[in-house]
Amino acid sequence: MTDNYDDINVIHYNDFGVAFNWKESTIFSKNKIQLVFKNTGLLLSRQQLFTFKSDIEYVAINRCNCSEKSKNLTPSPCEYISFAMSKSELNGLMDLLNGVCFNIQLSDMLEKII
Repeated sequence: MTDNYDDINVIHYNDFGVAFNWKESTIFSKNKIQLVFKNTGLLLSRQQLFTFKSDIEYVAINRCNCSEKSKNLTPSPCEYISFAMSKSELNGLMDLLNGVCFNIQLSDMLEKII
């Protein structure tokens, strides 16, 4: 069974989620990255994505509880929304964001070279 990705460009994915660009950009999605994890989809600018990554890293380092049963209140790019995440979910999101940001920076660097 193969996945059909005719309408998106996958940037990065892991077991927790996926990040991609829409091939057919609308006014709302132009130059934005769609981040999908759990039951959530976020359409973010690059700056919002990198800020979200920093926020998640801060929570993981400074506020993450060791118990898997407890949930951490994790900020989102929208100031009115927070996510309740377990330690493994937080790690999955952090891994996803690290991969997305790395791929974006690598693509930017390669564009400058080529």
